[in-house]
Amino acid sequence: MQQTYFSKQLVLIGGGHANVQVLRKLCMNQYKGLHVILINDNYSSIYSGMTPGYIQGSYSLSDISIDLQRLCFNAGATFINDQVYKLDKKNKTIYLKSHPTLFYDILSINTGSVSNIQSIKINNGTNYISVKPISNLVKNLNKIDSVIKKSSQKKINIVGGGIAAFEISFALHNRYEGNISVNIVSNTLLAEKNLNKSSYKTLLKIAKIKKIKIITANVLSASKSMLKLSNNHSLDGDITLFASGASLPEWLKKSNLKLIDEFIGVNHFLQTLSEKNIFVTGDAANIQGFRRSKSGVMAVRQGEILSENILLYLENRSLKNFKPQNNWLYLIGTFKNSALFNYYGLCFEGKLLWNLKKYIDQNFIKKFSFLDKTLMNKKKYLIKDSKDEKEMFCQGCGSKVSKKSLVNYLKKNNINKELTDSTLININQKYILQTIDHIKLFQSFDPYDFGIISYLHSQNDILASGGSVKSLSISVGVPFSEEKIEKFYLESFMEGIKSEALKDKSIIAAGHSYQTGEPSITITMNGKVNYKSIKSSAKKNDLIYLSKPLGTGYLLSAYFKNSPLIDIQDFKLLTRYLKKSNKNAAEIALKFKCKTMTDISGFGLASHLGDICESSNLSAEIILNDKLLINKKLKLLNTYKSTGFENNYIAASEKLKMKKNHSLINILFDPQTNGPLLMVINEKDKDFFEKDFYKSYKVAPILLGKFTKKKEELIIFN
Repeated sequence: MQQTYFSKQLVLIGGGHANVQVLRKLCMNQYKGLHVILINDNYSSIYSGMTPGYIQGSYSLSDISIDLQRLCFNAGATFINDQVYKLDKKNKTIYLKSHPTLFYDILSINTGSVSNIQSIKINNGTNYISVKPISNLVKNLNKIDSVIKKSSQKKINIVGGGIAAFEISFALHNRYEGNISVNIVSNTLLAEKNLNKSSYKTLLKIAKIKKIKIITANVLSASKSMLKLSNNHSLDGDITLFASGASLPEWLKKSNLKLIDEFIGVNHFLQTLSEKNIFVTGDAANIQGFRRSKSGVMAVRQGEILSENILLYLENRSLKNFKPQNNWLYLIGTFKNSALFNYYGLCFEGKLLWNLKKYIDQNFIKKFSFLDKTLMNKKKYLIKDSKDEKEMFCQGCGSKVSKKSLVNYLKKNNINKELTDSTLININQKYILQTIDHIKLFQSFDPYDFGIISYLHSQNDILASGGSVKSLSISVGVPFSEEKIEKFYLESFMEGIKSEALKDKSIIAAGHSYQTGEPSITITMNGKVNYKSIKSSAKKNDLIYLSKPLGTGYLLSAYFKNSPLIDIQDFKLLTRYLKKSNKNAAEIALKFKCKTMTDISGFGLASHLGDICESSNLSAEIILNDKLLINKKLKLLNTYKSTGFENNYIAASEKLKMKKNHSLINILFDPQTNGPLLMVINEKDKDFFEKDFYKSYKVAPILLGKFTKKKEELIIFN
């Protein structure tokens, strides 16, 4: 089979309006040999044009967001949720806050700008929010709500005189239905320069109707909720929003890229004037020979040219000119679901224009809907197999061989009669635990995070045997690639693993590395026995607990299949549980002399619980409710199944007697990657165990049920 060989690395810094279009283009036509990484400090990209509508309640957060993880998945790119703090253009290196350094062949920067507040002295304890980047305002909207709700005066000060300051003030006025006081503070009203006279007058008229006060002055300092102004006056308020112009992020200022008027200078191909392999778009850039105020419209228009020029540059072909407009259409939100139209000398205001604005804005967002059949059919990213060419095999523990096949082989060859979490090895009367695990990299996942997941997944076997990790050996498979890309995967995998190994004070003893078409990690762990009597048996009335919810199998399956039911918050939640350690849970369980413990992995809850029932000659009465689920959307559970689900279901059906008429039944057969520990606790220790667990995790352990006298059914739904 022919394998992809990565020879060039494209790094996109920032999920702004231009860079997302680069990824969209790659969704339709992947460039052979190109490895793509997106770095962004948020899982979503907020469309600035719809933010005022979101503030006033016309849109939901999902309406104005582009799912960057999903976008990367479809583009065959890797998504890294992190922040850049340094760029070394000489060595083509990017430094990140929480990840190893990255090398690039081509770099595209589309971070937007930050609010220019350097001239304002801001004292500690000042209640303020920076409007730029726009995601910061969206993230802090709940904070504004809380402040206004508690306040008696309900006053907001907005520092800045641009169009954004007016539009945000209108949106906030609409949000609180006029029950707030808003001040716009600026020495210069930039909105006057960017709009025609009629539009500007209309803007001022609307501000007057909404009783929004415009104060002509500079802000000298801010302390708590008080602003000191250049006109020798002070202005109080509950909270201050800084929308005062734009500035480069600090790391870009220090990048030594050539500037034009304090922003990164670019030519008409959108390349920096310093380095031809670095492209900069949006608010962070100024185009040589062109002057225009900062606007999200610019980045939107640059996106298509940027997408083409990056690929043309790779092919050493002539690039295309970006021709900026001297004047462009402004549609500014005014009253609730009304807008102001400004284009050359034309000016109109009303509800029909809001519908026009809504149509234009929604059309941009719709470009990133990856359920679009036309778009999807242009790109073949799904793995083909002999059964169904549209089916993508699950990764992680969803890709295990069937339990039946494995058990039969082990018994036939007298290797092991039981499937154990780890093996206790006797070496000269000294005992060690040993286990091995292998999982493949999830498509578009951050390989650093995957290193963490791999370690924790393997660690579970040691924990479930009552031990602690002391050493590990690692085999790392990286993609067929040039050294720089090979280095990215190797370092990311290893640094992720190291971050968890340090917590265990475990030693990385040995390793192996190789190139492959399917990047993966294999970990062999050795552990110290802390509690020798962990068994696979229980007693009547013993309680059954889970250390965390289930569902990684079907959620990853839904993710791999591009399910519309998986949104940004769902994915963040999934990632959080995939990276959640069971170490404290195991220690608490052992404190209460837990005699039976196992981790729920690829064979699913029914299999692991059934094994304990059989070895104990007991049945288990369990409670099936949504507390068991990472994600509470039952439609997801009952629509998407990991490719390991069927094997688990068949194995359980053959071996276990259980009813199968429950709406949550599927969770019993769902394969888990870094799943929970199943802990068997004596009934008398219930309250103390739960108290200690809550103290450690700030959430209660999940009480699954209890063991009872052996009945016809091994697993009984209560």
